Amino acid sequence: MKTYISLIAGLMALTACQSAPKPELTYDYQSLLIAEPGFAGDITPVETEQQIYALPEQVQSELQRILHATSGITERSKTLLRYIFTFAHDELIYDNSATKTASETLAIGKANCLSLSILAYSMANEVGLKTVFQDVAIPEYWTSEQNTTWLNGHVNLRIVQNTLPENHSGVILFGRDIVVDFDPTILKQRFSTTQLNKQRVTAMFYNNKAAEQLNSSEDAQAYQYYLAAIDIDPTFAVTWANLGVLYRKYGLDQYAEQAYQHSLKLDPTSLNTMSNLAYLYHRSDRQHEAEQLMQHVNQARKNNPYYYLMLGNEALRRNDTAEAISQYEHAVRLDRNNHEAYFGLAKAYFQLNDTVQAERYLQRAKRTAPSDQDKEQYQRKLTSLLQVASVH
Repeated sequence: MKTYISLIAGLMALTACQSAPKPELTYDYQSLLIAEPGFAGDITPVETEQQIYALPEQVQSELQRILHATSGITERSKTLLRYIFTFAHDELIYDNSATKTASETLAIGKANCLSLSILAYSMANEVGLKTVFQDVAIPEYWTSEQNTTWLNGHVNLRIVQNTLPENHSGVILFGRDIVVDFDPTILKQRFSTTQLNKQRVTAMFYNNKAAEQLNSSEDAQAYQYYLAAIDIDPTFAVTWANLGVLYRKYGLDQYAEQAYQHSLKLDPTSLNTMSNLAYLYHRSDRQHEAEQLMQHVNQARKNNPYYYLMLGNEALRRNDTAEAISQYEHAVRLDRNNHEAYFGLAKAYFQLNDTVQAERYLQRAKRTAPSDQDKEQYQRKLTSLLQVASVH
């Protein structure tokens, strides 16, 4: 990477991956928190853990009927899946930007992987099924919104089918576990997974809600969500890294550095945290330390097409079209089926008023899109582009 420009707005993490065992805290982390930080915005109570996982009474009643009408884990699991997907057929939509409680997800009809997994967990728990939250080890992947670039992760739910008979002799009856995941492209790629406990998932929920508040410039409320995440799971490294970004925004560089360092103690492998710490060093004229960190980060990311996709998006946001095209082309060289990179190229050429190239790359984006929903979106964009081209 030639510059630190992708880090200026702050790289933060959503439902991020944590595969290492829970580390022990070696010192009082309370010293990293500020009693009166003076962040902008109003403060309201955050959702409690009970509120996050609670189901509407009507849904609880329907699930109780499933519980009493089924016998055996397999039958109950399949019946539950059919029940969950009745909501999906009624437009329960996967929306990567929407973090909602279980009840809100049902009321609004859309949510991200974390919220949908929470909903499935609560439903399965209501009918007495054993479940495991799973952190899916997807490659580093970024999205941008307003002034912030987010590092995304993915979570799903596994319904356990292994059972012990009532009068067992130490023999476990194995069934094939069922994975509930509302993003079909994830299951097809067979990424490795790591088990998550409920406390970690709740901390992820609070981090995502903080992200939404930051995008609305409600920094004081975001801080409340970080405090809630720390309270329920102080060893979640992502919270401390995200908190460092908030501190840095307000010029609290010493606190930011301490938060980043603490995050790296909890997860020494986090490239995202290293990148943010490197930017902090860079802007405080500690160039040698910054370069050491970034050399490691760049080496680890050099074969990740989504890294160059992110750089292209950042370049396009600052109207550096030539740099954006270069980064998108690099992403395509690493992954010929990267529909988002083709879409980036289409946007870049459209900015250059080259509708021929824009149409060409939109066609490629549509052809390589993994889902019918994506293909339909690209077709709509193609139709709009052709209408614009015909006017000129």
